[in-house]
Amino acid sequence: MPLWLLGIIVVVGLTAIWVFMRLYGFDKSLKLTHEMAGQEFTTDNPGLVAEDIVLARSGQAALIRAAGDTYVLWVMGQDVATHNLARARVTEAPEGVTLRLPDFAAPKVTIHLTDDEKRTWLPLIEAAN
Repeated sequence: MPLWLLGIIVVVGLTAIWVFMRLYGFDKSLKLTHEMAGQEFTTDNPGLVAEDIVLARSGQAALIRAAGDTYVLWVMGQDVATHNLARARVTEAPEGVTLRLPDFAAPKVTIHLTDDEKRTWLPLIEAAN
């Protein structure tokens, strides 16, 4: 197959995927509600049930208490990730808080919070350590 033809096929294919994603709304990130955060947490952590959920106003993150531990849940596109905050280090950032997690797959996460939310979240995260 000539290189120019392969190039056209790749460009047309990527453009079609982009149009499909835009038309069906797959380019927008997930926005959490309390119920959705609880369901996503249970899906990521089978056997655990969310006892208390503190949701960020943006709907992009949540602090969850379950079985005596505190977890952070954050949105990554159309999916979520959860991590136990037992050994996390937290620092304030201008846009929220930065968590350094003992996980090579997600070593540092910045959660975007308002100033009011920072005052609520920081003591809860520090208490988890």
